[in-house]
Amino acid sequence: MRSLLLPGLCVLLSACASSPATGSGPPPAAPPDDGLVRPEGKGPVSMRVGQVLEIALMANASTGYQWEFTSDGAPVLSRTTGPATPPPMDTQPPMPGAPSMARWWFRADKAGETKVRMVYRRSWETVPPVEVVEYVVLVK
Repeated sequence: MRSLLLPGLCVLLSACASSPATGSGPPPAAPPDDGLVRPEGKGPVSMRVGQVLEIALMANASTGYQWEFTSDGAPVLSRTTGPATPPPMDTQPPMPGAPSMARWWFRADKAGETKVRMVYRRSWETVPPVEVVEYVVLVK
């Protein structure tokens, strides 16, 4: 019995210690081609009049924190509703208290440069926000 236990244990340990192969998996998922403009990196976001900008940020409402706009891009941008087909959801239901993705959509109404700035904070606290995001948007 012991003669089988030791080789089996060695096989299990070597499987746990091995690193996954690099480059052997499926290619990374490409962003959906749904016509939405999404910010990438720190540079300005370029759009044309009529296009829709989607901003997606992680949030966790159960902590009391929420995203608040300090600048919404008006009058160059206006808030609008999202796409008719929402993004695919996980197959698992969300866990209570788990973070989720918060999304906002803005339609480019006229040419110009503007900023969308948001802070992540608890509305009742007087301390600086936990996080600040700012997007410079150029509409042509």
